[in-house]
Amino acid sequence: MFFDSFPKIRYDINRNRYSNYQVITNILFRYDIIKKVLDEITTYYEYTIRDGDRPEILSERIYGNGEAYWIICYANDIKDPQFDWPMNYDVFNKYLVGKYGSIANAQTTYHHYEKVIQRTEQLSNITTETRFQINYDQLTENNLDVPYDTYLSLPETQSIETINMNGRTVVEKIFRDAITNYDYEETLNESKRKIKIIRPEYYPQIMREFERITGDGINKGTLRKLIY
Repeated sequence: MFFDSFPKIRYDINRNRYSNYQVITNILFRYDIIKKVLDEITTYYEYTIRDGDRPEILSERIYGNGEAYWIICYANDIKDPQFDWPMNYDVFNKYLVGKYGSIANAQTTYHHYEKVIQRTEQLSNITTETRFQINYDQLTENNLDVPYDTYLSLPETQSIETINMNGRTVVEKIFRDAITNYDYEETLNESKRKIKIIRPEYYPQIMREFERITGDGINKGTLRKLIY
């Protein structure tokens, strides 16, 4: 098993000052070399996961070894590829049907509301947007200035005005946006697509460091036992 390569620690479950301890595998062991590599922006690049990509497919393509997928997972704090990896189109739709009953229901029911502050600088026509999720406790970073139910009963567009910001003319629009369950789940799924890929030239260094720390090599197939 892959855990056989991990360091051992003494642990006393009854807290008897090691009078009756067990030697167990330190499953909290981490590869500091990966974190050190990620501290340097030139040692990795950003990658957008596409439908059909899997950790082992990417590691085969990048490092020439499908068993090295754990490097990608560790670099992005992916503990369970089933839930921490973006779903493809078909799996995503099946997930929505299972959770909400149908795609149509997910598209017509609401997960939450957001207060949107939209500002358009007239000279450049550049628009920036700030969003705050509305809940029973907070409307923005401050406490609700009106009751939650009252806020939801207000007009969707609350104000449109021209203001001066740092000498520039800005049109500010404040409105409420209803976020459907479909949009919420899609945003959550898409947020998982951006990952960091450690450049392949650092792969041999990482493997040497692993062997140095554990005092063991890596046999084919053992990496699939990595903490999932």
